[in-house]
Amino acid sequence: MSREKVADLIAGWSLKEKVGQLFILAFPGKSAATAERMITEYNLGGCYLSQDNAETFEEAQSLNKALDDLLGKNHRLPLLLGVDQEGAWGVLVGESTTGPGNLALGVQNSTEGTELMYKVCGDEMRNAGFNCILGPCCDVNLNPASPIIDTRSFGDQPDKVSGHSAAAVKGLHAGSIVACAKHFPGHGDTHGDTHREIPRVDKSYDELKANDLAPFQAAIDAGVDLIMTSHILYPQIDREYPATLSPAILQQVLRQDMGFDGIIISDSMNMGAIQNHYTPVDAAVKAMKAGITMIMLSEEHYDHSDAYLDKQLAMIHGLIDAVESGDLDESVIDSALERVVAFKLDKLVPQARYAEVSFAQNRLIASEVAENAVTWIRGGLEDVAEKPVYLLNATPAESYHNLMNPRGIGPNQAESAFGTFREVLLREHSNSREVTLETLNHCDDGYLVVVTENYPLPGEDFDQVKAKETVQQLSRDFDNLIVVALRSPYDLLVYPDVTHYLCAHSSRPESAEAAANVLLGKIPEAYGIAVSRVK
Repeated sequence: MSREKVADLIAGWSLKEKVGQLFILAFPGKSAATAERMITEYNLGGCYLSQDNAETFEEAQSLNKALDDLLGKNHRLPLLLGVDQEGAWGVLVGESTTGPGNLALGVQNSTEGTELMYKVCGDEMRNAGFNCILGPCCDVNLNPASPIIDTRSFGDQPDKVSGHSAAAVKGLHAGSIVACAKHFPGHGDTHGDTHREIPRVDKSYDELKANDLAPFQAAIDAGVDLIMTSHILYPQIDREYPATLSPAILQQVLRQDMGFDGIIISDSMNMGAIQNHYTPVDAAVKAMKAGITMIMLSEEHYDHSDAYLDKQLAMIHGLIDAVESGDLDESVIDSALERVVAFKLDKLVPQARYAEVSFAQNRLIASEVAENAVTWIRGGLEDVAEKPVYLLNATPAESYHNLMNPRGIGPNQAESAFGTFREVLLREHSNSREVTLETLNHCDDGYLVVVTENYPLPGEDFDQVKAKETVQQLSRDFDNLIVVALRSPYDLLVYPDVTHYLCAHSSRPESAEAAANVLLGKIPEAYGIAVSRVK
């Protein structure tokens, strides 16, 4: 896109319209009218949309077409309409084909399944009317205890994560949708969750290049359109500011050293890592000075009231005031704006949305890649179908209370993975029954199958304390124990007495079904190809 055309387009915009174009905002509810003022008056640049905004494809199409109408009436450029359709997190869940998630895809040596699965995501989200998937996660699971990434990562081997990250970008582009690599420069080696705090990763630049940065470089080389920053402090690169606010990380590392020339968007500036340490306006000004192209505010709209929208508009006005007072040079705004407008004219204007897709075919792809990820990490049995099976859920009922996030962010999975596994196992194995710790007596004539699961939730934890205690106790008491992990395999590190451990690397329904079928010998099982840190 020529610089002259871009310059002509923005020449008539007011400062308020220029600044508004650099914001990606969220709004509560399912009506486009809620965003009307942001579009008409502020020339909004994009929207972060979640399960809260649309639960079905019909609702999503209705919402996005209404947004299109508002844009057309006001002669605005397309909004960047971003969604977290990245496998372990998803939107329109219940109807969309999320697939098993990145960790399950990353178990496989071939990247073909990843490319296919991300094309599925791209095709379906365009059908819904979205134009950007905020994925893939390029984070490397270097810390198995990291609370927020887990199954959202392709694994703990940088080379393998790099290959799958590039494949995901290629798959999204094959699905004709915009891709966004996150959370730069890497969220996989943290002990904290940026929804709550600023994690600190004390690594040298060389260590980062060899590990955390490698998948982002692969995504850049594959042509990724956007990169989302993380609110993580890397003191050996920048002692003062987390990545989102760091000129050293954004301009030196990402732009100059890694050669990224696309759109840099912030992770939500309403997350605890920013809110608890900076005022909203100060954070926005620092982000723009550091090199952020578009500022995103996508969290914390708990109240479904005008207060949330007012907070967002206050940040826009804060940037306007900073320019007018001389605290922020208007050239910073203009430089970012030129990049955004050129990107939209090049990528979003010609994009075809609402095209039909084959959901049946997409589900077959998701089932196949889920099956390929089910792995006997320890032990393995071939006669489960021939003996009685006693099924026990290690997760207590109270752990499921926060499975559905009220903001529509996260897995958005109404039914537990155990629910799906239970249904398939009891249906397919005639000599099986569910037991509890209270009703579990002798089961020496068959196998005791204990199921665990986990979900990466934003700003909170899926409680697993009781489940781990249960598995640890049963592994000492029963020789015929099989643990079926509908989750990442990292909890195996605390189960030294577990002999047989079957891992799906996912808590999605297709993975739960695949695990049940592998356990019963209905589909071939894989041995010894699990991620490296639990071998």
